[in-house]
Amino acid sequence: MSDIILALPVLFPLISGIIMLIRPVRDEKWNRKQELFIEGLVILNSLFVAAAIAGSMSGERRLVVFRLYSVLTVMFKLDQMGSVFAGLVAFLWPLATLYAFEYMKHEERKNTFFAFYTMTYGITMGIALSGTLVTLYLFYEMLTLVTLPLVLFTLTVEAVRAARAYLYYSIGGAAFAFLGLIFVLGYSGIGTSEFVAGGMLDMPRAMANRDTLLLLYVLAFFGFGVKAALFPCYRWLPKAAVAPTPVTALLHAVAVVKSGAFAILRLTYFSYGAEFLRGSWAQWVVMGAAMVTIAFGSTMAVREVHWKRRLAYSTVSNLSYILFGATLMTPFGLAAALSHLVAHAFMKICAFFCAGAVMHQSGKTYIYQLNGLGKKMPVTFACLTISSLSLMGIPLFAGFISKWNLAMAAFDSGSGLGIGGVAVLLYSALMTGIYMMTVVVRAYFPRLAGKGEKPGFDEETAKTASQEVTDPSWRMVVPLVIFAGAIVVIGVHSAPLMRLLMTIGGEAG
Repeated sequence: MSDIILALPVLFPLISGIIMLIRPVRDEKWNRKQELFIEGLVILNSLFVAAAIAGSMSGERRLVVFRLYSVLTVMFKLDQMGSVFAGLVAFLWPLATLYAFEYMKHEERKNTFFAFYTMTYGITMGIALSGTLVTLYLFYEMLTLVTLPLVLFTLTVEAVRAARAYLYYSIGGAAFAFLGLIFVLGYSGIGTSEFVAGGMLDMPRAMANRDTLLLLYVLAFFGFGVKAALFPCYRWLPKAAVAPTPVTALLHAVAVVKSGAFAILRLTYFSYGAEFLRGSWAQWVVMGAAMVTIAFGSTMAVREVHWKRRLAYSTVSNLSYILFGATLMTPFGLAAALSHLVAHAFMKICAFFCAGAVMHQSGKTYIYQLNGLGKKMPVTFACLTISSLSLMGIPLFAGFISKWNLAMAAFDSGSGLGIGGVAVLLYSALMTGIYMMTVVVRAYFPRLAGKGEKPGFDEETAKTASQEVTDPSWRMVVPLVIFAGAIVVIGVHSAPLMRLLMTIGGEAG
């Protein structure tokens, strides 16, 4: 099979989205044919990804697109870690698109929405398939440009403010990441910017200037960490909850935040190299930042009463679970980080889509408005319960597997700070139980729910949700059931996934 297959998952949705913008379909002419066309091209792109992954099983595949200058090469490459991220995105995107059709059916400017939604698929695949740090940085910047119109979509005052914050934070983070890129390439020992398991640095030269490179690593870590909502660069994420739920779900579960975490894994294990970073002051700084973010995000989630913003703060916390695993700088740490990257994607997209289903069917957006909805929307809240239990880390669900791996990797690392991180994980699990089960208890047992958490709480309205509220149509329900099923399957049969992730960790760590 030709290596051109590596470019198709990136270029096909990009070109398709551009054509949709050039030749738009007016809202009054939008019908089921347009939806079938979009769903078809998204599924076709996922098949391209599957073909690329299947073709790479015999070894890494690479495709040089063009060379800018010297080591500045734009190249696609599919290794095992890239396959994990690419496969995850390819599985989730068609289901998210199906959900979006129902959610957006009464909205205006659907053509613009789905054009950028589809292009975001291509850009995210560009990050997953990046073979060099230059390519990764290029698509990382492009991701900001194609997702900004989605955050801005409703054109409300809140959306404008959220888009502005997202843009400012992203530009600042990209600047710091660029500094790290320049120095890594300057000290590359392989004459190219291609990702290499174990790092690409010329060790004798790098060790002679170690403190400078460590400083640039920390700056790049926080730069890429902006999209992973690392403290104190998290504020854009809760603000972005004003976007339509299909957007926020992908921002929080797949495209943006996972791209930030994935970039940090590439930077740490495939650019600098864990051996160069392990035991340094830079490791303690970034590990400490991840631990602070875990505790801070889960605490803020308990305080938040707006449902989607609560889930946003949950994302702030959970993304740093991945970063905590990365900063352990061990093979097991990398495997544990990747396991949470996969598990969190299913848990969080399921939770956000449940919130979106409730908003779509009832208009309820605050926690104190959800009393009694569990009986009226049984499928939605059953899926939410599975997602909540998994986020808490209850056995037999995917979240338990990933959190167990992170705790074991921390103990295995032997570092005092890493072991201290286990206490942070336990604290976050407690907070997760509070902020997620509060919603579940209100939905199923309204009499056990307390009074409103905010002034102006209408107790009667909260107790008696509209009799017309029901589960949404199959286009929303099917993705929810599949996501909930995946959470259970990973929880009870994680061995094949962990064998793959441990192989990746062993090669790169």
